[in-house]
Amino acid sequence: MGTPYQPYYAHVPDQAHYYGQPQPYYYPPPHPGQKPVPRYHKEQRGSGTKWCLRCVCCCCCCFLLFILCLVGAMAFFILYYNPQKPNYDVKEFAVKSFNLNDNTLETDFKVSVEADNPNDKISILYEKGSMFDVSYQGTRICSGSGPEFQQPTKNVTMLNISLEGKNDLNSNVKDSFIEDQKNGKIPLDIHIYVPIKFVLENSKSKIIDVMMKCYIEVDSLKQDKKSKILNKICYFKVNF
Repeated sequence: MGTPYQPYYAHVPDQAHYYGQPQPYYYPPPHPGQKPVPRYHKEQRGSGTKWCLRCVCCCCCCFLLFILCLVGAMAFFILYYNPQKPNYDVKEFAVKSFNLNDNTLETDFKVSVEADNPNDKISILYEKGSMFDVSYQGTRICSGSGPEFQQPTKNVTMLNISLEGKNDLNSNVKDSFIEDQKNGKIPLDIHIYVPIKFVLENSKSKIIDVMMKCYIEVDSLKQDKKSKILNKICYFKVNF
């Protein structure tokens, strides 16, 4: 048989009841076959908290360093390349053919759009998928697409866009159109969408959408004649 369990008595000094230095606590010995109770000291409990604080501080420093590097890169890009928005404007509106038979309108227009790239170090790549259309009182009368090309730096290019269409007009739109022709003031809406990319040396940006809308008023729409633009209001936006 094993050694019988002997009771253990903790010795408490007489001065323990006085206020002052706390006395150590004595743990009783474990029972036979029982694992000893781990004794944690203050130093051991504090080491885990210190490690967590160090980890948090390290993460914050890394995040702050990343932000500083990002801001520095953006500042260098703006100062070195000085990026500017391209400018667009409708310059001419010409009529190649114009036939209104009954309620069917057949048109072939040519719109000249000026594209200005004011950047010194950034060229502009015009991608496939551009759309140009002309409408009268909300009815589209012709449409077309622009060319694919790369515009160099500090360059102004004139885009000559051919727009063709064959559409049926309702009686109200037809009568209004004939009346405007007689008065010599025909309001037209020109909508333009162009996908572009900025080219910086050997790298290209993502596709950037350029959308433009112009309200123009021309004096007439006669075949083989350049229409005179009486009034023009244009605005465009570049979605980065």
